[in-house]
Amino acid sequence: MTSVVAGTASSYGPLVGEVDDFMAGAVVPSDSESVDGHMAELVEFQRQLNDAGLAVVSWPAHYGGRDLDAGAAAVVAKRLGELGAPELANFVGIEVLAPAMLRFADKADLARWLPAMAAADELWCQMFSEPDAGSDLAALRTTGHRDGDGWRINGTKIWSTWGHLARWGLALVRTGTTADRHRGITAFVIDMRSEGVQARPLRAMTGRAEFAEVFLDDVFVPAEAVIGEVNKGWEVTLHILGSERGPYAVRRAAVVRAVLDRVLGHASQTRLGPLEREELVRAVTAVRLLDLRIDAVVEELSQGRYPGPEAAITKVLLTRAEQQVMALAHRVHALAGVAWLGAAPPAVGDFLYSVAASIYGGSDQIQHNLIGERLLGLSR
Repeated sequence: MTSVVAGTASSYGPLVGEVDDFMAGAVVPSDSESVDGHMAELVEFQRQLNDAGLAVVSWPAHYGGRDLDAGAAAVVAKRLGELGAPELANFVGIEVLAPAMLRFADKADLARWLPAMAAADELWCQMFSEPDAGSDLAALRTTGHRDGDGWRINGTKIWSTWGHLARWGLALVRTGTTADRHRGITAFVIDMRSEGVQARPLRAMTGRAEFAEVFLDDVFVPAEAVIGEVNKGWEVTLHILGSERGPYAVRRAAVVRAVLDRVLGHASQTRLGPLEREELVRAVTAVRLLDLRIDAVVEELSQGRYPGPEAAITKVLLTRAEQQVMALAHRVHALAGVAWLGAAPPAVGDFLYSVAASIYGGSDQIQHNLIGERLLGLSR
C-alpha cells in the first residue's frame, strides 16, 4: 500500500535515498524484553542515525542539525517508519519537546542540551499528566514557589515515558492560582538527578516498564530552568502538543501503514472470514484517510507552518487507524496471538499498546471537543 505522501514530498527524494542507504547498513534493534537491554539498543541505533546526519535534520547546524525545514524532518521520520526503524531512544525529546525548546528556550541552554539529546547521550522525558490531571492539563496541581534565585517544585507526574531513565524532564507546573487555569502555568526543565526527584517505573499491560510516576518533593530548580515566561507556559504547551501531531504523528502513521501492508500480504495468501474481511476494509479506509491528513501535515511543515487546532483531527485519525490496524493484525494471528511459547509475537504487544492510543497525548473526548469548539465554532 503506497502512501500519497511520497508524491507531495518528491522534492525530498535525495533525503529519502539517504535514509534508504542508512537502513540498508544499520543494525536494527531487536524487541528485547529487558527494558535496559531494549533502551541500550535504541540508544545505539539513534547514535548511528545521528552520525549519519539523519536524526535531527531540521535543527540548526550549530546544534547538530542540517538547517533543513520541518517538512524534511517529517519525511525522514516517515521513511524510517516505513522501513521498520524503531522509535528513537530520545523521541520524546527530539520529536515532541525540541521544537518548542528551539522557539522558547535560551540559546546557551540549547547549546548545552540539544547536541546531547541528538546523540542520545542524555535522555529526556515529558512530565505533563498527573493522577488528577491528564487530558485536562489546566487542572494540574504540581506547584512551583519562588525560593531565592530559583523555584521549589512539589507534586506528582504520571505516565512519563522513560521518566525513570531520563536525565532531563520538561514539566508543566502551576505557578499561579488554580483560578488562573491556563494562565498560571510555567514550563520548567528539571534535572532528574536533583534531590527530591523520585521516578518509579510503571509496568504496562504489554509487560514493559516504559512509563514512570515521578514524585517531586521540594525540588529546587534555578530561575534559568524556565522555558518561555513565568505563567505563560500554556503557549509552550500548545507548541509541544502540536509537535505530537506533527513529526511524531508522521512517523507513527508510517508504522501503522507498514503493519497494514503486512496484514494485506497475509490476507492475499489466506482465506479470511467475513468478519476479518469487514475489519480489513475498515482498516484500509482508516489508513487511507490518515494518509490524506499526513499529506497535509507534511505540506504544512515544509512551508514553515506548525499544526494549529486542526492537529486534533490528526490525533483522532491516527488513533482510529492505529487501533483498527493493530486489532486486525492481532486477529489474523488467530491462536498464535492468544497463546505462545517464549516471547510474545510483535502483534500482541502492538495490539495491547494501541488500546491506550485513545488516551495518551490527549484523549479522544478532548480532541472531539477541540474540533467542535475551535474548528467548527460550536458552543461549549
